[in-house]
Amino acid sequence: MHDRYTALACPVVVAIVSIVFTTASAQDTSTPEERTQWAEVTHKLENSPLDDSANKQGEAAFKRMSDAHDFHVLLCPALLTEFNGMKYAYAHTITRQYMMASGAFQIENPDKAADGKATALAGVESALKTYQNILQQKPDAKAKPLDDLLKKQSQGKLKDALKQCP
Repeated sequence: MHDRYTALACPVVVAIVSIVFTTASAQDTSTPEERTQWAEVTHKLENSPLDDSANKQGEAAFKRMSDAHDFHVLLCPALLTEFNGMKYAYAHTITRQYMMASGAFQIENPDKAADGKATALAGVESALKTYQNILQQKPDAKAKPLDDLLKKQSQGKLKDALKQCP
């Protein structure tokens, strides 16, 4: 009797493990629709960085973008370190925007997806738009590193300021 249950249980266990493994593997890759959604959410966050609904969508998209094994965003380590290390109330918002905008640039410009400098520039420009939109709602929410980048941007020197990026 015991052998009969074992004989019946083994295929069931194998089937369950197969289903779980297949589901997990399928979720490790992104779809074209997801990538389009990531870019849309990125632009929404750029324009409404303090909107709770947009932030929830942004966190979900950011997590999914990070979890997808078939999509790799080119990031400039120096910029990532600078944004992540800011002593600023909205540092996470700016850092997330830089990373997501870099990914959105690669999604929207597949012919330039391997261009690290163009990707970094697009990411920084989006982070600066996000910063400016934060300042519209919270004028006292200043950050010197971002103000410095805005100054370079207004002088047409932003691209030169990103020389440390590959």
